Amino acid sequence: MPVVKTLATAATALSALASIVALSGQTLLVTGKRPARFIESIGPRVTAVPIPAFAGAHAIWGATGQDSQGHIWFGVTAGGSPVPSAHLFEYDPDAGRSIDRGNVVEQLKAAGVLRPGEHQAKIHSRIVQGPDNYLYFSSMDEEGESDDGSRLPTWGGHLWRMKIDTYRWEHLLAVPEALIAVAGGGRFVYALGYFGHVLYRFDTKTAEVKQVRVGSVEGHVSRNFVADYRGHVYVPRLRADTTTLDRRVVRASIVEFSSDLKELHDTPIEYEHYIDRNPTESHGVTGLQEMADGSWFFTTHVGFLYHIVPPAKGSAGAADESAAAVVSVGWFHPDGRTYVASLFTNDGAGTLLGLAHNNLAEGSSGAYQWLTFDLQSGTCRVAPFAMAGVEPSLMSSSLLYGSTTRDALGQHYVVGIGPIAGNGPVVLRVEPRKR
Repeated sequence: MPVVKTLATAATALSALASIVALSGQTLLVTGKRPARFIESIGPRVTAVPIPAFAGAHAIWGATGQDSQGHIWFGVTAGGSPVPSAHLFEYDPDAGRSIDRGNVVEQLKAAGVLRPGEHQAKIHSRIVQGPDNYLYFSSMDEEGESDDGSRLPTWGGHLWRMKIDTYRWEHLLAVPEALIAVAGGGRFVYALGYFGHVLYRFDTKTAEVKQVRVGSVEGHVSRNFVADYRGHVYVPRLRADTTTLDRRVVRASIVEFSSDLKELHDTPIEYEHYIDRNPTESHGVTGLQEMADGSWFFTTHVGFLYHIVPPAKGSAGAADESAAAVVSVGWFHPDGRTYVASLFTNDGAGTLLGLAHNNLAEGSSGAYQWLTFDLQSGTCRVAPFAMAGVEPSLMSSSLLYGSTTRDALGQHYVVGIGPIAGNGPVVLRVEPRKR
């Protein structure tokens, strides 16, 4: 396949090669530039997964996960009904069947904590498997909130877990903030609340809850954050500073906390690599993917790629509790600014796969594209993302999210809302083609 676009000149390429560094036993190209581009005419095989209907079913905002059996879980947001309540579904890839495993309002009622008139329209968080065969996730509602961050939602959020073998929900925590994201590491489960990026930690052994306010500005809310294998957690922080010229400047960083919520390191990141237009409209950390060595890659709203590299996993003894390196890798898409809300890996080491919505930069096509990023060579293969029998315009006008979710058959899942499903919730199974 011909190279359509490479690094600008041979001199630039040589300069980029000089920037190769070794991290966690793998060679990673760190350039801060755009990857070399290869065009492919055939993309992955994409098929729709049926979703059982319920009154008010609206969308899936990245609320996906997989369990140890390779089953897929997704939370469907509700709207339009008198008391909106998100539903949790399990999908068995072998049987090709989705099962409704309950809705939030009914579970609040069963737990004896439902307040009169309470809504919980969204399960927005990822659904992560923790210790003792539990799935952890959060619910939230937006009623009454102010987009500028000046007012919290009326009903706040809840942290939940569900036993996989019994499908029994357990209510863990109710908070005033909307809990938009969940991550797990070691024995700890974390939830991120807005506004202000309030981080909650739940200890799965003792049920102890701790919290810390990480900090944000205006109505900025990151859609994701990272917890590593040690239980260290990495959350975006936004601060507004006044310069000597009395101008307000917003600064962004990634803050690492230990499992006892002690702040270990604050790594500044470029504002232009994190924010699109303004903080309130930007989604912060979007896609993320853990690698086999315990490191994590993540993308921001504008498609810039970062690598979190904790100390290497030891063969025995206590984990190294020192701070991780947060490495600025470069643009994930060869075109630069692109919305990348889904990241996957097929080998856990040298390759990242991603779904990109090429809609941010001036003159962008607006199409979805399937990207295969070679971390060693710094090249990116760009392929179409299409479904048989679906008009490209319907695909490009859909909103697709989801991150890291993969079944036991090696198929990936993205979710969202769009006309490809009658302007309702979408679940797409993605089977990368064999090379």
